[in-house]
Amino acid sequence: MLSNLINRLVLREAVLVAFIGLVILTLVPFGSVTPFPFAFAAIGMFVLAILSGLLFAQPRQSRWVFNIALSLLMALTGWAFIQTIELPAHWLANPAWGAARDLVGVQYAAISVEPADTLAAILWVALPFVTFLTGLILCDTDQRARKVLASLGLAAGVIAVFGLLQFSMFPNILIVIEKHAYVDSLTAVFVNRNTAATFLGMGTLLMLTLVRDIARSFSAHPPGEPGRNLLLLRTWIYILLLCACFTALMLSRSRAGIFATFVAALIYFPWLFINWNSSRRYLIPRQRWRSVLKLLSAMIFIVLLLSMFAGRAILRAQERRLEDDDRFCILPGIWRAISDHWLTGTGLGTFRTVFSAYRDPACGIFGIFDRAHNFYLEGFLGLGVIFPVATFLAFTVLARVFWRGLSQRRRLRHYVLLGISATVLVALHSAVDFSLQIPGFAVFFSAFLSAAVAISLGRSHGEKDRLYGGPTPPATV
Repeated sequence: MLSNLINRLVLREAVLVAFIGLVILTLVPFGSVTPFPFAFAAIGMFVLAILSGLLFAQPRQSRWVFNIALSLLMALTGWAFIQTIELPAHWLANPAWGAARDLVGVQYAAISVEPADTLAAILWVALPFVTFLTGLILCDTDQRARKVLASLGLAAGVIAVFGLLQFSMFPNILIVIEKHAYVDSLTAVFVNRNTAATFLGMGTLLMLTLVRDIARSFSAHPPGEPGRNLLLLRTWIYILLLCACFTALMLSRSRAGIFATFVAALIYFPWLFINWNSSRRYLIPRQRWRSVLKLLSAMIFIVLLLSMFAGRAILRAQERRLEDDDRFCILPGIWRAISDHWLTGTGLGTFRTVFSAYRDPACGIFGIFDRAHNFYLEGFLGLGVIFPVATFLAFTVLARVFWRGLSQRRRLRHYVLLGISATVLVALHSAVDFSLQIPGFAVFFSAFLSAAVAISLGRSHGEKDRLYGGPTPPATV
């Protein structure tokens, strides 16, 4: 009986390591935007999902989140599939099919204007959902959830170091090929600087958390005891990786990415700074003015940091006004397309085809917009009214999860704040860019979110955390 239990634990750890490795590997080849890396990531993640579902039970604390996410996956992919089939009497069919029938005699008619593209796009939607569901199954304890977050943070730090070295020594090279776009910006392993900024912003928040945890462990480690020097070395390595993530973020020159990270840092860093060394803060009365002073100091520090190191992005924002940005020029055309197809959508993954008919000539005739630079509007156009409903439900569930985490977690409450701030970062940046549509980043964020949700729901009662007021030991990878 004991040997079976040990074997099961070893197997779970092996699957967890494979899960973390696959998530990190999905990032490396340009965010897996090309067919072969994407196919490899999708096959690997679906295999891990099937293994996890067969070998391990559904998560107990986060089962209701698991069920809602699974229902959303089935609803979105099911509706996308319905968009591709020919309904009786051409019911709800896009009017474009009528024009095609009159011109070339096409008899097929569906909701989607490009059924083949919609079918292909279903897998792009399913992959992050499957990653999130697999992460919830595997992150059944705080320790495993923290291992996922620590691994993702260290991976972001290493990628940031790689990006800095590449940008400083080979600015015209992107991994192993010639760099044609954003030559003046650091993009790390991504093609687009905005996706890189979203990723590096999350990496900065993750590394800040790891630095806090290991610094507290080091300060609580008695001098002269074995392992103290190793802790000191790891502390400095983590600090260097944190600096690398922050520096790489600034060199990305992404205005929206840096601003979204700034907002997330204003949510996360002041709380982290106030409670940096206070493991028993709920047992010791604190003078209110000291907390307010620390809060203001932390906020001023973030503002000064932004003004000192984000000069290139600020200069770029001053040189180019918002009204001159192409992504804002095309917004009226996107709204017109949505107003014409708000109920059923035009088909998942059909933005490039549909938007050409709504493009304003005043925005210029150069370039092809294959994405809306707005995750929410593109989803609304592709899927119809079901998309904003699903988005609202997802944010509502996350708000409930994080609220429960804030009210019931004590020792690991900063991980709940980390989840909130990173979600705010991604949600804000998604309003002006398409980071969530890049498979590598979508998988990375889904894995992060699964661990943050698991920690937020990890306790039924906050009383258990009060029994352990000591510093949190650093997560091992």
